[in-house]
Amino acid sequence: MHFDLDAGAVKRLTAVGSVAKSSVLDVAAESDILFSVLPNDAILTSVSLGADGLGGINSVMKPDSIHVSCSTVGPWTSRSIAAAHKKKGIEFVSAPVFARPDGMAAGHATIPMSGSAGAIERVKPYLQATATGVYDTFGPDPGAANVVKLTGNFLIASAIESLSEALAMAEANGVDREATYNLLTETIFDCLIYKGYGQRVASRDHAPYPDAHFALELGRKDVALVRETATRTNVPMPLASLLVDRFASAAAKGRGDLDWSAIGLQASEDSGVDVTKWLERCKREDPKLNWLPPVK
Repeated sequence: MHFDLDAGAVKRLTAVGSVAKSSVLDVAAESDILFSVLPNDAILTSVSLGADGLGGINSVMKPDSIHVSCSTVGPWTSRSIAAAHKKKGIEFVSAPVFARPDGMAAGHATIPMSGSAGAIERVKPYLQATATGVYDTFGPDPGAANVVKLTGNFLIASAIESLSEALAMAEANGVDREATYNLLTETIFDCLIYKGYGQRVASRDHAPYPDAHFALELGRKDVALVRETATRTNVPMPLASLLVDRFASAAAKGRGDLDWSAIGLQASEDSGVDVTKWLERCKREDPKLNWLPPVK
């Protein structure tokens, strides 16, 4: 059974045999194991505990049931929800997902987990159906898996930024940026992230393709969580601060709906390249992006 505010998602799940419910509380009341996939800390907290700490899913879930959060949130949020659930006899497992929708559909996700050993044992087989790797080595702290997810997203964003700067330097020296990308990713940087996001950066293709897209606005949220996590534990992360500013600048230019690789456009702009024609190409791919500037 399922509930989603996106009518398209509801239709797709119903088509494969899942039963749609009229509210998340209806799903929670009937579930022994409930999976939530929510965009940020505030929404996850509201759904879990209610707007005022009451009336969320933990008001209706059964004792000994499990809430599995697949969201990328701050570790403090998972710890707070887990503590509230525990008072009701409900288990909480963090299982944030490394994968876009197309990767999930292909069963190629990577999923770190943290929570009680018993709850993880019950949940793990379900997650293995969508993943090439489910890692249950991060212990009982419900926030631990979230920290792991934030480290990964920080490294992906860092790769996007460094690729953008490197290819801007190549281009400014008259060297073909796509040929440079091809050499690097076929040799010393032959890996998923550099290949996938390198292609987007090299060709300046940041359109929000269905199921193969991670919104820039969500990336902005994640790098802000990285910096806050570091600040709370007195860890200096200068590159995280740079990324926060890069994402803020892109958002201020109205690019929040593009793929998060679009922060790479700023390295081009900083080196004197007019990126208007590439933004127009994104608009042609998705006409809903009506905020993009007109062709000059």
